[in-house]
Amino acid sequence: MASQVDFADIFKQLKTGVVSLAKSTVSTYLNDAKTDGQNLLAEMKDDLERWTKLLISGDLTTKDFEWLVNSEKDSFKMAALENAGLALIRIDQFRNSVLNMIVDTVFKLVKV
Repeated sequence: MASQVDFADIFKQLKTGVVSLAKSTVSTYLNDAKTDGQNLLAEMKDDLERWTKLLISGDLTTKDFEWLVNSEKDSFKMAALENAGLALIRIDQFRNSVLNMIVDTVFKLVKV
């Protein structure tokens, strides 16, 4: 289905993506958004690695991968952004954007 890809490279790109996303969406709260985004990635790392390997091997569909990533949405609090006073709707938008970026990046890099 897909070619073999080193997960460390994928994770590095995800970390870079979080920073870019924070700059483009909540730049006034850049440091807080980077902190929360990096924490989200760190908490999801093991699951993301397992799901990515399953996706690469063909044991997980793209639809299933996307569902798994998005099912984690309510598990992650954006504490730094909440403490900084960003509106909850903007925090939710940023969290959703991070999850979408994860899916898009993995799909692009594993060439599914």
